[in-house]
Formats: sequence, C-alpha cells, structure tokens
Amino acid sequence: MVICEYLDEITPPPLHPPEPLRKALNRAWAEFSSELFVDLYRISLAEKREELEESGKSAREKLERLEERFGDGPFFNGPRFALVDAAFAPAFMRIALLEEIRPMGLLDGLPRMRRWSDALLERESVRSSVVPEFPGLLRDYLAASGSYLGGMATKG
Repeated sequence: MVICEYLDEITPPPLHPPEPLRKALNRAWAEFSSELFVDLYRISLAEKREELEESGKSAREKLERLEERFGDGPFFNGPRFALVDAAFAPAFMRIALLEEIRPMGLLDGLPRMRRWSDALLERESVRSSVVPEFPGLLRDYLAASGSYLGGMATKG
C-alpha cells in the first residue's frame, strides 16, 4: 500500500478521496485488505481440509464485516473507483478463481460484496492487471504446492 499511495500522490488524478476523514477511512480499509489476503493465501496452501475451512471461515468473517460497512456501490465510496477498490480487486479476483477450483461460498448471501466484486472484475484495468494465462498459472502453482486445494486444481 505504501507504493500504491506514493504512485497515487504523484500520478493525477488521485484515487484517494480528497476529504481527510474519508481518506483515512479508505486507508484503514485498504490496510484491512492485507488481512483478507492472508486468509486467501492460507486457503490456497492449506495442507488439510480443516485448515482450508478454518481460513475460509476467517475470510468470510472479514467479508461480512465489509458487507456491513459497504454502501450502495458499485465501488467502496460510491460511483467513483478509488485506491481502496484497487487494494481489494486482487482479492476478489483470487476469490473468483479459488471458487472455481473449490466452491466455498465466500460471497454467498453477501449481495454488496458480490456487486463490488462484479464491478471490480468488470473493469478493464483490473482484468488487464494480470497476464491472460493467470488462471492457469494459479492452478499450476496450487497443483505444485502439494496443498489440499492444489490436489483439486489438477482436476479442473
């Protein structure tokens, strides 16, 4: 996030909102995205089903917290894409890919998170943030990891 914020400050237009309080809240939630990434990493590399499910539960709890805070969208602050959206976009991309390998229902019953995910994943800037072969590369990485999910990645 430090690098993202630096780039945001030197590259117009800024993606952080101009209001100090909203900017601070955005920064806090962007930092919160790091915690979600830890859960997604643990899901990816869990050696046992129980570990995967525990990490999935933790990720789900974070998404539920976001669901409670999230407004009408489609983005975190409403209609304008912000740096906090950029912080969460890779997480939603990985959730979508992991759900293809093993459905966990991380976004089930969370309509605001589903809409936010959809809005982010529809953006060209998000889609082009990874190479086109990224889904296959992720499957290969998981398969080579020897993780519980990796065993499922080779089947899909």
